[in-house]
Amino acid sequence: MGFERRMHPVLAEDLNILLDDLCSEWDFCAGVRAADLLEGSKPLTSKKFTDAVLDAEAELPGPRAGWERRIKRKFVQRYGHEVSTKTYKI
Repeated sequence: MGFERRMHPVLAEDLNILLDDLCSEWDFCAGVRAADLLEGSKPLTSKKFTDAVLDAEAELPGPRAGWERRIKRKFVQRYGHEVSTKTYKI
């Protein structure tokens, strides 16, 4: 099926699209939602996003380092190294 390329104009909704893609494509379905990641005024970094996704999983399908690189790469391709509701534009 592949990752969704279209972007939603609202950051929280767009992050949920990426999280849904991680679930459908790579089986990371532990229930992390954008609202949890966007709390506070600090930008969401690729590291914080990746750690949240991997930390939520009870068991990883392989070495963590490999998944860190893959998930971080998907985030950076979509948003750059960090994103916030103030800086997000499509």
